Amino acid sequence: MITVAEINDIDRLDHFRLAWRALLGKTKGATFAHSPEWLEHYWNHFGHDQKLRILFVTLGNKIIGIVPLVVKPVATKVGTMRVLTYPLDGWGTFYGQIGSNPAATMVTAMRHIHASRRDWDLIDLRYIDQDGHDHRRTMNSFKSVGFQSNQSVWQKLPLINTSDTNWEDYLASRTVKTQQQISSAEQLTRKQGPVAFYRSRLEDPLAPGWNPRWDLWAEFQHMNFRDGNQLNIAGGDFSQDQKLSFLHDIHGPAVRAGMARIDALFVNHSLVACAYGLQHGSGTDYLAAGRRNDASREVITTLIARMVQQSIQDGEPALNLGLLGNSLTEMWSNQEQASYRCSHFPILAPRSQLLRMNRWIQKADPQPVGKKKSNADSGTSNTATSESLQSSKPDSCIEITDDAPQDWSLNQERRGGSTEDRPRFRIVG
Repeated sequence: MITVAEINDIDRLDHFRLAWRALLGKTKGATFAHSPEWLEHYWNHFGHDQKLRILFVTLGNKIIGIVPLVVKPVATKVGTMRVLTYPLDGWGTFYGQIGSNPAATMVTAMRHIHASRRDWDLIDLRYIDQDGHDHRRTMNSFKSVGFQSNQSVWQKLPLINTSDTNWEDYLASRTVKTQQQISSAEQLTRKQGPVAFYRSRLEDPLAPGWNPRWDLWAEFQHMNFRDGNQLNIAGGDFSQDQKLSFLHDIHGPAVRAGMARIDALFVNHSLVACAYGLQHGSGTDYLAAGRRNDASREVITTLIARMVQQSIQDGEPALNLGLLGNSLTEMWSNQEQASYRCSHFPILAPRSQLLRMNRWIQKADPQPVGKKKSNADSGTSNTATSESLQSSKPDSCIEITDDAPQDWSLNQERRGGSTEDRPRFRIVG
């Protein structure tokens, strides 16, 4: 018999840690964000106004799948709403269930949500890898319980594809202006002294001499992460100090998991620029990039050029700088990657229906879209690239608000259809 155990207290996660780690090794497309350590630190830093809902799907006495969810207050055009979603908040590209039985896990999780008292105004599962590992399983799980679902593109992130190429071919695929910028930055950086690039390597934490490179982190956290008005740190609508504190806390467990990466540029034997990322099977998601306060902006260009060259040499599939914003990606990207969102708006929730109508209106009145960039389009202008990146932003993008709804702590009576036709499941915990 398939059952669901739901926990709402992060302190109870320890009882499931071994099972979670075992399933993580069987999860396609798994990243560090799928780990229990990620969820613990995410909750400690950002969960103060959220409700935790971790669903453990069991068959007999064995856990076969995990669906980590949160209910959080989200500011929308129709007011603050309680949204049931994944705990990612812009710290990665894809997210989803954990385990080797994705279809059964998602269907069972949706049945549990359908049969439970509703503590949310809408379901909005984002960061779905529909083209890679999901294959519409999330959408089908919504339909299996009668949820009216709406699926659309959530984000289109620009990637640097570093597989099956060399530096010369990659550089030739860039615009003439970009090639000039890279060459000029390299020359200006070299004038300041000898230039060296360092990339942290995956090491066994039990091996002698293992070094998580806290020395680099100590300098990195005091760098300048701003490029004009843009903050080159991933994550949601949080302050720079909050984001850096979170990255500091996940660095230790990420290094022990063999997923943390530090790319550093040294000029005249001094650290001048650094980028921090999390590695996974498809490449590396970079979460922050900064430069020393007295260093020129060109050192960031030189750093990224060395990062691309090193990844090409190592045979790494791709680098993802898209989480940091357009200023670091538009001149480097040669590929686009889409993630999807799957939403359900309860019929008897008026504000949810207003938000659904708002999204529909936005889709019905699309904005002009810039020219799509190809892998080898050396003639594409920066203007067209910028337009393309702007058009790739998710429609009806809703950000976290600092204020929770006034009735946040109240138990709301369940609204919806009859329970007579619902599958019967034994709810444990």
